Amino acid sequence: MQTIAKRCHKLKPRLYFPDLLTKQVFNYKQSHHLKNVLRLKVGEKILLFDGAGHEVTATITFCDKKNVHFELNGEIKAVDRENKKSVFIAQGLCQNSRMDYVIQKSVELGAEVVAPIITERCQIRHSNNSYLEKKLERWKLIAEHASQQCGRNKLAKIIFPQRFDEFVKTIKQKNSLNLILNPTSKKRLVEIDLSSNKRVVFLIGPEAGFSDSEELLAEKAKFQSIKLGKRILRTETVAVSLLSILNYVSGEF
Repeated sequence: MQTIAKRCHKLKPRLYFPDLLTKQVFNYKQSHHLKNVLRLKVGEKILLFDGAGHEVTATITFCDKKNVHFELNGEIKAVDRENKKSVFIAQGLCQNSRMDYVIQKSVELGAEVVAPIITERCQIRHSNNSYLEKKLERWKLIAEHASQQCGRNKLAKIIFPQRFDEFVKTIKQKNSLNLILNPTSKKRLVEIDLSSNKRVVFLIGPEAGFSDSEELLAEKAKFQSIKLGKRILRTETVAVSLLSILNYVSGEF
């Protein structure tokens, strides 16, 4: 127990900071988090990452009421903690807390892209772009915090919500294995060869699933239909299950 406690104590706080080469002062929100939440003081070290694959250790050099200043320790290094296989999670737009959960866990488990999809059976319907833009900013912040926590140095891309028909028409086929989840499918995920493609796209329905017309559109767009076992999972559980399985068979776990 003491060994585990010592290891946890040695872990440096991580913070997303995209301007590693141009700035050495945190903004007000970051400074507040460092001073008042983490209770860090001058002389303590933190780990900064730029969201593009680089990280560096820094030392806090100055604190005042508004800002925290720092200096870099050594070189900015490229540190790759990304999965070998690119994963695109296309998630049918679901209720607020569930969508937040999908994005958080998808980022933690290595998804490169998460795309909210507006489907016929979405329980949340908003055509107001200003509302969706606000949600997108929230989702990007969730992805940022998830990367900060799990050790990823590249930020996952969170795409502005698309309509189902637009998405299946525009998704690229080259070097991509496109799969749509359907609990009535006869084919299971374990029957799919996941090793031959560089990218896997998982299309997941909202709480009420996809309509017949949407499933037909996906079939015409060359999506393969698969299921996850004998039971029907909650929509927010599906992405976690798929990514966990894929990470296991790809040797990430």
